[in-house]
Amino acid sequence: MRNLITCEGLKLKRSRILLLSIIGVFSTPCLMLAEALYTHFQEPDRIFTLGDIYDSSLLYVMILTNLMIYVTITAYLFSREYGEGTLKTILPIPVRREGLLTAKFSILLIWVLLLTLVTWGGVLVLCSIYHHFFNLEGYSLLVAGEWLIRFLAGNLLVFLTLPVFAYIGIKVKGFVAPVMASSVIVMGGAALSNQDLGALYPWTGAFFLTSGKLSETGYSPAATLGVILLVFLGGTLLTFQHFKREDIR
Repeated sequence: MRNLITCEGLKLKRSRILLLSIIGVFSTPCLMLAEALYTHFQEPDRIFTLGDIYDSSLLYVMILTNLMIYVTITAYLFSREYGEGTLKTILPIPVRREGLLTAKFSILLIWVLLLTLVTWGGVLVLCSIYHHFFNLEGYSLLVAGEWLIRFLAGNLLVFLTLPVFAYIGIKVKGFVAPVMASSVIVMGGAALSNQDLGALYPWTGAFFLTSGKLSETGYSPAATLGVILLVFLGGTLLTFQHFKREDIR
């Protein structure tokens, strides 16, 4: 398994998508800095803290920008063998198909956590620059560390929803359909992010759990987690079952 994970990681070195994904998620810290500067100059008497900036960025990280990047990565990882024509080389070798998919999911998890660290670190660095010039209230590494834990926990929940897109990717043998599906998911998440029913929508449910807003919806954490786990199990089973039946063409 370690060799398969290493192999998947080495294949990424020949692709630009790793660098592009890092640049993509860094857009969230840039947006947060732009919002802080706008607020500072337009409403100079308004007080906001480092925690407020992290809280605002959570919507982009879990429902908007980062989610679409995660889906693009998922589609790329699971459909690249079809697009590059390497599946004919991989399937005949004595490697269990379950092991190959497990390696891909492992790389996906590592990738999601890496991008989470980039986003969190980007917010901290840009807020440090803001704090140097304008004195950001509540600026503290302790506060940043607390939000790091929440970012990692939240993106682990988002990761549990990604196998659905992996299945779409290998089903259609491409990444266009999963990306289009993610746009619909994002629109639905944006619409439900202020609605109580969003607690039962996997992506906004994960956001509510992480942001602490779930209690306002009237739904229990068990119900939200149950929906997320159903999506994870359903997507994972469909992905494995479909790939096990895949023929060499």
